[in-house]
Amino acid sequence: MAKVVYIAGPITGVPHYWLPFEAAEEDLLTEGYIPLSPAHLPKGLTPEQYMRIDLAMIDCADAVYLLYDACKSKGAMLEYRYCKYVGKPVAATIKDLKEALHE
Repeated sequence: MAKVVYIAGPITGVPHYWLPFEAAEEDLLTEGYIPLSPAHLPKGLTPEQYMRIDLAMIDCADAVYLLYDACKSKGAMLEYRYCKYVGKPVAATIKDLKEALHE
């Protein structure tokens, strides 16, 4: 069964924020993963509502893939800390992702 991977990165205040998420989705799909992306949520929710949804997606994922500039995002860093707390594998490259998932 394909592994599910959540994509974490900056969204708030980033013009065309969805582009790096879409590129990551394509990379993950090419490698046989099922990507979960917060870039495809409806507009108009509060930051707290988005984070609740994002954490639920992380809980459903086998691992988290950090976009290059995730460290610039308060939300992505909260997601990273959550992963560390619950023991969810986190990776910044496909190679590291495969290692984290023991593939």
